[in-house]
Amino acid sequence: MSFKIFVQRSIIMISLVIATLLLAFGIDFFFMLFASVVLAVLLISITVKIKKWLTIKYAGALAITVLLITIVITGIGLLMYPSLDEQVSQLQKDIPQSISKLQENLSHTSWGKDLLKNIKNPKELVKDNKEDIVNSTTAIFSTTLSSLANTFVVIVIALFFAVDPKLYKKGFLCLLPDKVVPKADKLIYKCYETLANWLKGKFLSMLVVGILTYIGLILLDFPIPLVLSLIAMILTFIPNIGPIIAMIPAMLIGMVNGPEQALYAAALYIIVQTLESYLITPYINKKAVDLPPALTLAWQVFLGIFLGGLGLFMATPLLAVIFVLVNDLYVKGYLKKENSCAL
Repeated sequence: MSFKIFVQRSIIMISLVIATLLLAFGIDFFFMLFASVVLAVLLISITVKIKKWLTIKYAGALAITVLLITIVITGIGLLMYPSLDEQVSQLQKDIPQSISKLQENLSHTSWGKDLLKNIKNPKELVKDNKEDIVNSTTAIFSTTLSSLANTFVVIVIALFFAVDPKLYKKGFLCLLPDKVVPKADKLIYKCYETLANWLKGKFLSMLVVGILTYIGLILLDFPIPLVLSLIAMILTFIPNIGPIIAMIPAMLIGMVNGPEQALYAAALYIIVQTLESYLITPYINKKAVDLPPALTLAWQVFLGIFLGGLGLFMATPLLAVIFVLVNDLYVKGYLKKENSCAL
């Protein structure tokens, strides 16, 4: 091996190590950047449709898009706030009665009596763990502020991406050799199209899940149906894991009224999730990448462990992009396998 080749390979290895270290230490930033890209894809896809429908310039269509999204979110908030406020207030009033009722139900069983004996009085519990409660509250407050700041940064970066996406795409392509620019350009568009289709299907399925859950909770005469259905709708963005998380508060609230109510809630969420997974999402999202459920779940758990909520929310769209890249760059580009082997 010549000295020149040795130096070149050494530089490549050192560069890979540095890139890996930068990715490890700045993983949160990279995921925030990817979240901005996902949001920008949503804005751009809506803007392109409005531009086509109204035959106006892109800048005007983007302004209309941002205005419409702001109006929709604000309108939904204003319409739901009175009901949400009333239901949350009612829940706060019912909590002491629910706890008393739960304690009464437990006292009728032998294991319940033993459990109640080992549970401290709430006042004593607060007194003994005052320092831990203060530290936990401070941590929650700090995390909330950090999340709000990160969300603001994601929105601002997404808006910059959406204002002039061609500028950033051109800048990225300038870093590549001329011979691969046409292929890279097509690949970027394919990733954009995949994300746009995935987002369209996901938001429609979220809406359907929210409506079905709300109707089911109303029929079951469940308390705070609007709050629970909103939780179910938002967490549907996270496939596999989200619906399970959404089912937990519904079952806990149902448990206060009896184990039957909790079982009814579980049955409702399982039915809605089954419809969403095997009927609604496949019908709505025919053009998106068909991700293997086991791989998707493993990927979500992996990112959830290392990155928390942000990793869970971004796991599936990131996996969809990775599938496109692997399919085009490795399977078709390197292995040159038949189309039937493509992902």
